[in-house]
Amino acid sequence: MAAAIRDYCRNYSSAEHHLVYAPRDDAPVEETDIADFASVTRLRTGHVRRVRDLRRYFKSQPAAIVHAHSSFAGAYVRAAIVKSDSRPIIYTPHCYGFERKDSSVSHRFIYWAMEWLLSFNTTAFAACSKREEALSNWPLASARSIHVPNVASQDLEESAELHFQDVVTRVVGAGRLGPQKDPAFFRDCVIDLRKAGFDIDAVWIGGGDPETELMLTNANIELTGWLPRSGVLDQLKAADVYIHSAKWEGFPIAVLEASLIGVPVVARRIAAFDGVDMPVLIDSPADLVEEWRSLISSSFRRNMVKLTAEALADCNDEAQANALGNLYRRR
Repeated sequence: MAAAIRDYCRNYSSAEHHLVYAPRDDAPVEETDIADFASVTRLRTGHVRRVRDLRRYFKSQPAAIVHAHSSFAGAYVRAAIVKSDSRPIIYTPHCYGFERKDSSVSHRFIYWAMEWLLSFNTTAFAACSKREEALSNWPLASARSIHVPNVASQDLEESAELHFQDVVTRVVGAGRLGPQKDPAFFRDCVIDLRKAGFDIDAVWIGGGDPETELMLTNANIELTGWLPRSGVLDQLKAADVYIHSAKWEGFPIAVLEASLIGVPVVARRIAAFDGVDMPVLIDSPADLVEEWRSLISSSFRRNMVKLTAEALADCNDEAQANALGNLYRRR
């Protein structure tokens, strides 16, 4: 999400951007992520305190365009202030809480009901995928819903001529270790490939829950822990195949970045990819084993990179800048 916010600022540079954020131990913020903001304000711990902090902060910003990122930020902001023509509230869920696959049906309904009620205090939704745009057309609410595509970060360079060999030795997964990224799915993919006789090294870029870290290391999967962005990109560039194992998403920037630098992407079939013609989608680790003999072919993987780039062609800076302009311009 930090990368997405940084890209929004870059692609709407005519505005002055101020950051108000709540720190998370499991998702540390790098200095480079906040260096370009006109000001940075850190919220205190506790939900009630954060709502109060925001209410106090926005008293000094009566004419600001407020853009809340993620479910918690969206709840805090819309509980703290009321939208108006002079101070619109824009909200990007980065995947709605009711999309969670680790919650019960009753909990997901509660999340949905809360989002519906809060939609009446929302000027516009900046959805990061076409699916999220459709989900943001709330019954009876007047808020607009606009697709603002995620993009690969500016510090990446598109790969030149790719040099693939007819062998795959290194597979990579990435993300904060938790239910959403479903590292157990990645682990099962690696285990099943090895059982099928394929000799592969496996790396998970990231860290988090100690029990999940142990689960991965016990499966002979290398765990990098948290890395600076340059380290993340180095690990990704060294991959023969990137496996996106997430169980639910808004729209994954990691897939965009892997595609741009020329790493073939195997993605789990989830709702975030609805309407996106990804060349290789899998429903289970067994599906990946069936695809593997094709994936070993250098020409097949080269074509995967080409087809993935075509599928993600609308996720570009120009499209994002136009969508942000449509959102932010005063009407």
